[in-house]
Amino acid sequence: MLCTGIAVIYSCSHKAAPTIPSRPVEAVTGNKPDTADFASSNPLVAGKAIFEVKCTKCHQKKNTGDWTEEEWKPILNSMVKKAKLNDLQVSQVTQYVNANAKKS
Repeated sequence: MLCTGIAVIYSCSHKAAPTIPSRPVEAVTGNKPDTADFASSNPLVAGKAIFEVKCTKCHQKKNTGDWTEEEWKPILNSMVKKAKLNDLQVSQVTQYVNANAKKS
């Protein structure tokens, strides 16, 4: 009985936190812009960055030239809520999409 009690106490004692092996940190590379571009003074640069980062979290990147400005309106209206964009970001993404939309 005493051995069982000691075993329970020992098994419930604090354990050391697992360690993470040290390894060099490499820069992330890829085709997505840095989120620093979100703050660009150029609305098209910021809009593109937001579009490529926020809008690809849930699905693949869409080709903005596949739809006209009118076709983009309902898409943007539903997606900006899901992407949790603020008013400035909505404006920037809209400007980017409209600048690259299919011309009717």
